[in-house]
Amino acid sequence: MSKARLRRNRSAAQRADSELRGLGASSVSIRFALTFLFLVLVFAILTASATADRRLHQPLSQLTVFLAAPILGMFGAASRSGTFLTFNGFSALIVEACDGVLPAYIYLSAVLAFPSRVDQKLWGILIGIPAIFTINLTRIITLMMVGAYWPSLFERVHIYVWQALVVALSMAVWVLWAEVFVRPGPAPGR
Repeated sequence: MSKARLRRNRSAAQRADSELRGLGASSVSIRFALTFLFLVLVFAILTASATADRRLHQPLSQLTVFLAAPILGMFGAASRSGTFLTFNGFSALIVEACDGVLPAYIYLSAVLAFPSRVDQKLWGILIGIPAIFTINLTRIITLMMVGAYWPSLFERVHIYVWQALVVALSMAVWVLWAEVFVRPGPAPGR
């Protein structure tokens, strides 16, 4: 990184710090929370339409199945058809709730609402969205394995383990972005 760019980043960070101090941490937190909730609501409405199902959910479910089948094929007999996936006799339909859109738009809302520069937000999107879809693909693959090898555990792993993991891992990606790209250097008070 050039010295001039480093100085610009430092001065931008100092301006942001002074703005935050001037506004008060509570008003920044309230603005973040309200913007975050508003964006989640907007994305929820946009992704709930029939058009979103045709243009977003169906293609993503098909892509997930397309990517999962050959990986599962390395561990056993795997086949696919549309959004239907079969592994070693266990079959599942990858539906809207399994395509990774929900955690992606929650993450996207958090990145967009967080007080940061546009370039930092772009880094958050470029790194976070693929990471969340990779987490979701891993989720689908492991759930198919659990369903094939331990069918009695499938529902518990599907509902309790992976839902909590997706939330925790998505939050971890967001915290990583905020720490690495938004707040370079030591945190105040360290």
